[in-house]
Amino acid sequence: MLTVKHYRAATPFLQKNLQRDESHLDNEGASQLRSEDGWRSPSSSRPNSGSFSPTGMQRRWIDIVTVPLMMAYVTRYIFGTDKLRPNAFEVRGLNGVSTGIIHCDDAAILSQWLKYITDNIVGLTNLQMKLYNRNFPATERIEYMGWVNEGILNNNQPWQNYKPRFLTLKGTDVLLFDSPPLNIMDWLKCGLVFKVYQTMFRVIKDSENVDERQHCFLIQTSGHESRYLSVETRQELLRIENAWHCSVCAAVMKLGSKTFSVTTSTGKTAGLTLDWHMGFALYDMESKTYSWKYKFSQLKGSSDDGKCKLKLHFQNAENRIIETKELETSSLQSLLFCMHAFLTAKVASVDPAFLSSITP
Repeated sequence: MLTVKHYRAATPFLQKNLQRDESHLDNEGASQLRSEDGWRSPSSSRPNSGSFSPTGMQRRWIDIVTVPLMMAYVTRYIFGTDKLRPNAFEVRGLNGVSTGIIHCDDAAILSQWLKYITDNIVGLTNLQMKLYNRNFPATERIEYMGWVNEGILNNNQPWQNYKPRFLTLKGTDVLLFDSPPLNIMDWLKCGLVFKVYQTMFRVIKDSENVDERQHCFLIQTSGHESRYLSVETRQELLRIENAWHCSVCAAVMKLGSKTFSVTTSTGKTAGLTLDWHMGFALYDMESKTYSWKYKFSQLKGSSDDGKCKLKLHFQNAENRIIETKELETSSLQSLLFCMHAFLTAKVASVDPAFLSSITP
């Protein structure tokens, strides 16, 4: 876009030239151009009427493409890859429409555009979340909605491609959509749904990144392959991490307790219960009584063999001695993930400000 500004010192010279050439320009309609009109930038930020054609007709900007920012996303990466475009970005809408590649003169201008667009997208997405939450019960509240990119391994290539996914944290569930849900029925059609209390979230360190994509994290679920995901900014990664903790805490409080079938070191079949109020408790199936109970705060450590054996180290509340309980289970990974969820929720709930933030 070319912008012409008024320079007062040049006005006398321009007026002389204008008067001298006015007779020649009459046939072309240029006599309508006055020094105080033609040399001022439009006051509006969008130049709808800032220039005139030789025939005296007003020129206007025409929209070539319009991309709705509601649940859209902005990216600097070449689509499907881990390669950043230098001083360029692209906006993609939920309907698949793209702005095309927009190039900026320098990094400062690029940063401004990214901030303005991202702030608008986040604001609109948060508004949409509030509208959805009006139609869901409090226990099914949406904590996060936004675009991520999932690394997809290709057997024919030594590198991974990236596919956009729409990540949501809703109630006790983690959902990954190919496209954003636009109505209540769309929420029931998600092909990838995991329980947040049986799923691990881990931020990837920069030294652990598998390629040039930054701001990456893992979602690990028992019985499924880990999912390697990335977002555009550090701020977005922190938003997801905070929303994840809120979802875990709310999900665990709603769940209340979870029991896993285990075998004790003496060969007895028992049930290991994780209870929000009680803590750890081992229920003996034969005697129909609890063999032992410990609060979550009494757990000082744990270890496992990665297959079926688990050791829990508790501190006795009276004599402060460490007591080790050895168990075996066929669902070790699921038990460990659930333990992590309960412990994370307990730690988070100690902070009153955090607890109030998850209250509907």
